[in-house]
Amino acid sequence: MLLRVFLIYINIFDRKIRFCVKNKQLQILAFKIIGFFVKTYSLLLGLFVSFGVLAHPHAFIDIQTTPIIENNQLTGFSMKWTLDEPSSSAVIYDMKQARTKAEKQKLLDDVMGNIVSEHYFSYLYDAQNNKIKYSPRPKNYGINVQGLQLQYYFDVPLAHPQKLEKNTFSLQTYDPTYYVAMTYASKSAVDFSALSKNCQGKLIEPNVDEKIQAYASSLDKSQKNEDDSLGVMFAQKIIIQCE
Repeated sequence: MLLRVFLIYINIFDRKIRFCVKNKQLQILAFKIIGFFVKTYSLLLGLFVSFGVLAHPHAFIDIQTTPIIENNQLTGFSMKWTLDEPSSSAVIYDMKQARTKAEKQKLLDDVMGNIVSEHYFSYLYDAQNNKIKYSPRPKNYGINVQGLQLQYYFDVPLAHPQKLEKNTFSLQTYDPTYYVAMTYASKSAVDFSALSKNCQGKLIEPNVDEKIQAYASSLDKSQKNEDDSLGVMFAQKIIIQCE
């Protein structure tokens, strides 16, 4: 679209030069200026395309998470996932093609089914490093459209409530292949307000080696499942520690 608009303006400018500028030397100078802008635009376009195709990740999701606390037990997490605009556009298009509420609900159910089948892309461990399982039935799930972006929201119940007292939990949410980057934009994206006074929560940023970053940047879109150990290296970590 940008290229089309750019070329239209160049074409108009070209005709105005030929009509208004009678001196041939001035015409030649003006055409050289046009050529410079065309080359510059082409170079920038090439850079954007190259970076978009070559480097992992290729899609981005902003996460918001709130621990669900009941009777001094951790019972689950409430999550919001906001997709980037290119990813959102495809889903929004599918939603608009759905003619009935039943068809829209089926699309949503299918998406949630995929998320559940991947363990919600979320990995929770206790103080003994035991992996904690989730219920396969998410609660309170739906979709919001915010401008050009789409947001999934849902509650992730634990299979069994976990006592908070004298326990520590770590939660990471990520795509194992790092094809999609799933990140908390800021510390405020994690809401710890429901924790009791004997608990503290924090968000830890990953420390990724430069070689790993370079390796991720070398993977293109065709290498979607190239390395399923990559995502955890870039994943932020939520820590809930209780006395």
